[in-house]
This record gives sequence, structure tokens and C-alpha cells, in this order.
Amino acid sequence: MNKKKNHLITFEGILQVTQKGFGFVLMPDDEPDIFVGRHQLRDAIHGDKVKVKLKKKSRTANPRGMIIGIVERNTPRFTGTTFRSGRDIFLAISPVTPERGIKLKKNPQTPLKENIIISAEVLDWGTSVTPIFAKAVHVIGDSANPVNDFNLILSKYDFRDTFPKKIMNDVKALSEATIQNEIPNRRDIRDWTTFTIDPESARDFDDAVCIQKTKNGFSLGVHIADVSFFVTPGSKLDREALKRATSVYFTEGVVHMLPEALSADLCSLRPEIDRLAMTALMEIDSSGKVTSYDIFPSVIRSDKRFTYDDVQDILDGKGNDPLQSKVQLLNTLAGILFKNRSKKGSIDFDIPEPVFSMGKGGIPHEIRPSERKQSHRIVEECMLIANQTVAECLTEKSDKSKCGVYRIHDKPNPDDVSKFLDLIGRLGISVPTKGKDISPADFRAILLAVEDSPYRNLIENVALRTMSKAMYSMKNRGHFGLAFDRYTHFTSPIRRYPDLIAHRLIRRLYLEDKFYANYGRSEIQSAVDRSNDAEILAVQAEREYIKLKQLRWLDQKVGETFEGVISGAVQFGLFVGLKESLAEGLVHVDTMEEDSFVYDEESYSLKGRKTGKEYRLGDPVRVKVLAVLIDKQRANFVLDSVA
Repeated sequence: MNKKKNHLITFEGILQVTQKGFGFVLMPDDEPDIFVGRHQLRDAIHGDKVKVKLKKKSRTANPRGMIIGIVERNTPRFTGTTFRSGRDIFLAISPVTPERGIKLKKNPQTPLKENIIISAEVLDWGTSVTPIFAKAVHVIGDSANPVNDFNLILSKYDFRDTFPKKIMNDVKALSEATIQNEIPNRRDIRDWTTFTIDPESARDFDDAVCIQKTKNGFSLGVHIADVSFFVTPGSKLDREALKRATSVYFTEGVVHMLPEALSADLCSLRPEIDRLAMTALMEIDSSGKVTSYDIFPSVIRSDKRFTYDDVQDILDGKGNDPLQSKVQLLNTLAGILFKNRSKKGSIDFDIPEPVFSMGKGGIPHEIRPSERKQSHRIVEECMLIANQTVAECLTEKSDKSKCGVYRIHDKPNPDDVSKFLDLIGRLGISVPTKGKDISPADFRAILLAVEDSPYRNLIENVALRTMSKAMYSMKNRGHFGLAFDRYTHFTSPIRRYPDLIAHRLIRRLYLEDKFYANYGRSEIQSAVDRSNDAEILAVQAEREYIKLKQLRWLDQKVGETFEGVISGAVQFGLFVGLKESLAEGLVHVDTMEEDSFVYDEESYSLKGRKTGKEYRLGDPVRVKVLAVLIDKQRANFVLDSVA
């Protein structure tokens, strides 16, 4: 922080503006966010990195400040929907359109129409009282047409679902012959019984497993696609992969980190084909402890591709497969590993995600919650133990160089913990801890306590929001949520750049490959920073896409009634999440005509003045879809009188 002559303190942070016009400057670590009133925003808009000056001490929870400068604009490009105001065309963007507006330059040759999705570049940022001036550079299509949703998200987040021609030319030079030429340089384990377990819709296979029963326990092999063989540091393909840093998944398409010729073919561990892998072979005793390990470049030949449903059928005794004894042995080991980390307090969230079945025209004809089966848990446990083992290896081998890549998860903010504990206490749920300090085991105890409670989904979601965000770091700080001292990401290099870093570090530190001798700190740190930024964007894009498709589905259901759960209570109404589709909408307090309802901060509820009727977080309700406002990303519900 910097002190000015007037002794007022200034900070830098990212501005988030609410729909009501005021904003907050987000502060790092445990510092409270700084409130900025709508008249103190100057010319800053949502997402900008700003300099904020604190005002006199506030009585409110958040300190108050005023914007005194723009450090960095969030983006020079906007994607949104056109609308007319007077004689001019303006652009509406989400999540917040600046109050001063985004005015579009007129083009007599191609005049702009209303309700069209466009991408525009800023020509002039204007002032606090004059509009941003921009020109249209690309027309995506009619905002009312759901077919354009996918391209809207791609444009808004600057994602490309194709690769530059120069990259594709390099990829074309790689072939099956490239793999065959490399085989003599590797440990050949093609005779090991190996298989993959993935979703039915999977096209790329990052990982395969093999297992043997031993005298002292188990021998588990986790084979990961050896992307590092194909993508070398500093190559054009590497630079493009780092620019993307992660694959982003949507129902209507995927933005791949690597071209599909690699991700779905040459790197992918497809069945009955020779493939290059990095193998982590772990000897695990009957108590679930890794007693020894070896990590080496290999060539494998997967015997079979299982889907999660295939494996679940075997576990349920419905199937008869030649490899069923291997699957059952894997399940036994997974049970031991899960029990061990549960004892340490490892938190096992089971929050469903919406799964879309798309109909014609970009509108889902069905939305259902995802289902997590034991077959999913088997794969999860294998990947978790492999990632832990590689993290141990990197820590041991990087003592001198201090080069590592870790997946870290810090302790949650004490104030957030206090609010979380206060909430569950008011809901009548036993709190196993006091104060602001909380362990992973405490979180786990709370989640176990609400497994059969109507508040389960609500508490799991609030618990997840209470947690700090996991991220990548060169410095190991442990993983709070998993209760691991060391953890990394090694198992998905086809879709995550940090996993590729881990593979390269294994080559440098463990295998002492001279080719990677100069793969050092500055290069890794830059890649880690980029990966963290890319992950945040990917999550935002995926969430926005999901919400947009849920709204498209709800728009077809206006007038219909659904079962839901109150997920939020505020002064102006209730937020309700629907049970099956997981879509959310607002029941505005003005539509609750049975009584005059007021917000009770003590119980996080709306209470009727006359009747005393109470609507609380987690309460089941029936709601009717009243209206859907796609442009405002909002659905309006009313309580169903038949409830």
C-alpha cells in the first residue's frame, strides 16, 4: 500500500460492479473488500484493475473508498447485444453494462440493427459521464436465437475452437510412425493388462490403469498420456497450448488446449493401439500406504475402454467381463484409499452439475443433475494417489532447485468461516467447532451431518463458497480441502497445462533428462500464472454457458410448476433452485401477496408481518415460472399456491 501526503491510503484491486450500480474492489488475502458508491466509480467499469483511495473509517463491515485511477482495463473488446436509445445504437453486456453506456459507431454501409449479438472494439473510453465509444468488428447473430449461444461465449471470452494453420502444419508432421520410432527408447509394458474408465461421451483418454495383487498389498500403475513427448518447451505448439492453458467444455463444443489430432488420437490412450505414456507405478501395502514408487516413460497398449456405466454394472454384479476381477480389485484398493483420506479429514463434495440433453435449435429438451457413482470414485482415488505420489517426488527432488508445480488450497478466510458456522447454527445443525478456526475434518463432519437433511445441497454449496480457491503454485502450501500435505496435477496433460509442467519436471528432476536442464523457474512461474488466469476464465465461461442454457430451457416452461429449494433470502425476495434442472430464479417479494414479508437477518429468512409465516434457506417450495429475461440473465418465479 502507498501513503499519500494527506495520509489517506490507496490500494490496487479488481473492481466488481453490481446490477445496482455500486461496486467492490476485491482485496487479496484476508483483507475486506472495499465498497465504492456509484458516484465514486469515476470512469472504471466491471473487471478493471483500479487504484482506490480509502475514505474515512466506515461503520459498515466493508471499508469505503473512491476510484482515483485505472491501472489496467479488463478488456479492450466487448461482446453483447445491441439496443436503440434515441437515434443511436448501444451495446448491453453481461454481467453489468456501465451506467454511462457503450455507444456504437455508425456505419452507413452496414447499419446496425437492434437485438443483434456483436463483438466491438473500444475507440474511446470516454469519461465518468460520457459513453464508451466502440465500433462493431464482428456480427455473431440474433440474440433471440439459442443457436448463437455457443459463439456468444466464445467471442466474449476470446476463445478459439480452431487452431492456426501454422500449428496444424506442425501437427500433420506427427503420425503413428512417430510413436513407433520412439518405442525402443521406452520401457515396454504393452503386455500388462491395462484399461481406461471414462464417460460414454469421452473422445480423449488421458489416463489408463493396471493393478496386481501382491504379497503385501497392491501394485497400481497409473499411465498418463505423454503429451511432453509431442509438445516440447518453446515450440509453436507449446506456445499455443500455454496461451489456452486449459480445455473448456460446453455441451455444444469444446475449446481444446491441444489440436484434436493429438488430444483425441496420437496422445489419447485408445484401446488396442500402441501409445506413449508416463507411468507412475506404486507399491501400496494393505493399509493403503505407498511403500515405493517408480515413474518412467512407457509404451502401453490398453486392452479395453470401459465407460463408467460398464464398470458400475460389474460392481453391481450385472456384468460378466474378462477383466471384472481387475475392476473388483481396483474397487477394493479405492475403498482403502478413500477410507484413509476420510480419516484425515479429506472433504468429499458431491454437488451435482446440470447435464443437458440438447434438442434442435440450441435449446435443451432435458436438464438432469449429474450422478456420481462408485465407478467415478474408483478413478478419482487412483488419480488422487498418483498426484500425491508425483508431488512427493517433485518435493524430494527439487530441494536444491526449488522448481515444482503444486495444486494448493489455503485455509478459508476466518470471517467467511464465522459466517458459515453462524448459518448452520441458525439452521439448527450441530456445529462441531467453535470460533473462526476450522479443520478439514470439521468441514467433513458438517457435511456428513447433513447428508440426510433437506439442507444438504444448500450447505454443500455454501461450504464450497466458504473455501479458498484452489490454484497452482511453485511453492507447496498443502491442500486444505483434501487434507494433503503435498499435491499436484499430473494426470490430465491433454487438457491442463500444469500437468504438462509436472511431466517436464519429472523428466528434469527424477529422470535427469538433459534436454530439460534449462527448464527453469522463470519459465515455470510464467506458465503457472497463466494457468491460474486461464482456469478462472474457463470456470466463468462454463458457468455463464450453463446459466444461459438453463434460461433457454425455462423460457419454454413459462406457466409450469416445479419443486425447488430456497437457496437465498434477501430483502427483495427469495432465490429458488429447482431440484431437477438446478436452474435458479427469483420470487420477488412483491408477488408474495399472502402477507407483507420482511427480511430477518437473524434467521436468513423472510417473515410475514401478520401471519408470522417464515420462508427460510433450505425450505422446499413449489414455484411457477413467471417470466424469463434472457438479456438480463434472470428468471422470475412466483410461489405456487398449491404448495
